[in-house]
Amino acid sequence: MSLLSGIHKVCVPAPAKINLFLSVGEKRADDFHLLRTVLAKVQLYDLVMIRKTNEKGKTSISCPGYEEIANDQNLAVQMVSHWRTITGTDDGIDISIEKKIPIQAGLGGGSSDAVSTLLGLNLLLSSKLRFEELLELSSEVGSDCPSFLLSGACVASGRGERIRTLKSTAAEQISGRRILLFKPPCGFSTEDIYHRYSSEESSFAEPYQMENQINRWECGQLSLEELMHNDLSIPILRKFIFIPVLFKEIRERFNLNPMISGSGSCCFTIIPEGFDVNPVLQVIIDAWGNDIFITETRMI
Repeated sequence: MSLLSGIHKVCVPAPAKINLFLSVGEKRADDFHLLRTVLAKVQLYDLVMIRKTNEKGKTSISCPGYEEIANDQNLAVQMVSHWRTITGTDDGIDISIEKKIPIQAGLGGGSSDAVSTLLGLNLLLSSKLRFEELLELSSEVGSDCPSFLLSGACVASGRGERIRTLKSTAAEQISGRRILLFKPPCGFSTEDIYHRYSSEESSFAEPYQMENQINRWECGQLSLEELMHNDLSIPILRKFIFIPVLFKEIRERFNLNPMISGSGSCCFTIIPEGFDVNPVLQVIIDAWGNDIFITETRMI
């Protein structure tokens, strides 16, 4: 008997992500857009606790401070359902999520929580699922989920289900870099932002164009700053005009390059080592008020 068979509770950290590069192509037959994206994990974590219970087949979830997401629509709960189907396990599962990653922010918090739930469930199994099985299961739950199976930065394509690690030289450019995350009090709907992008854009990038940009950066032909781009920022900056106003001030006053992560609403900028970030913090607070999410962290 495995020593792990006696484990009934595990805690798994769930990191946030930012999109350093996101190119959106045409819709596929399944109504998802073709994507190419470079995702970096950051040192901002939710904590997911998974506990076995005696209530066979039942899943419960709690998320203190975020009761509105503690329901069957939560991706972590959906992950448990798929896990039961694949493994045939009917153990009762209780999930508790300590949220640090803001919701509707483009930081992948829900997807990361779901994958951390899956990894925790796998720890509770005496017979582990292989990586390929974890990947397939993650792909069924959410487009961002597979990328969280890799611990560091990665490239995701398709609708997000195809993932690969970065070349080591590119990964070294990212690891440990200072970043400032800042989010307005409101969140954005991913569905709405993609709909706006589809409606407003007359042409989309071709897959080879998307991949070529990433390959050029990985081969050293582009700097990280030259790579950084987000197609979804186009409809966001048009709709939420308070964002480009602040971005312009940050660029002009501090020579920084702020971006939106994914479908937003969280923004970020890379901070040079030794740079005093306090004046930037004050400009953001003055522009958007005190009721915002703002934190300095580092890429993993």
